[in-house]
Amino acid sequence: MLRPVCHKTDEHRSYLQALDDFGIAELLAKLSNYCEQQEQESLAALLISQLTQSLDAELVASYLSAIALNRQDLFPRIINQKFSASSVDLPDDFPTTAKTPRFLYGDKLRWIGSDTDWGTAIGRFYSFAPHLCCWSWCYLIWLSKDSLSAAWTSADIAWEEDLEALEGEPVYD
Repeated sequence: MLRPVCHKTDEHRSYLQALDDFGIAELLAKLSNYCEQQEQESLAALLISQLTQSLDAELVASYLSAIALNRQDLFPRIINQKFSASSVDLPDDFPTTAKTPRFLYGDKLRWIGSDTDWGTAIGRFYSFAPHLCCWSWCYLIWLSKDSLSAAWTSADIAWEEDLEALEGEPVYD
């Protein structure tokens, strides 16, 4: 026998779905490892409030940029990184643990997902990437005269994660 749909039940399902969609259910589940159920909601509200107050405009812009470029693959790296003030110091074991640069001088590169800007790698430097919360290679790109940005600048910089080789160019991994 079919039971009639209850408006209150539908509201409850919608509420639970929203909690799940926005990661609140997962947050509450993780908090259950540390405290009693009555404390979980208060702690969750406090953590969300603290996150809201400490949002960094640059980090939000990086997330929005990754979304616009369809690069959600960067999110786990950003989220899982532990950031501390000492992280911005050059690593003690540099260059031993530095990732080998993906591109070489002279490589023809473009910004991932861009058909308007491309050029030649003419330099690179190892720097702390705040949007990744870790150290990464950054490249100096001499823009092609046909690039859109060449109208106001001859060179630009880009993080390695934002670049790709132009079609037919080798990539050194």
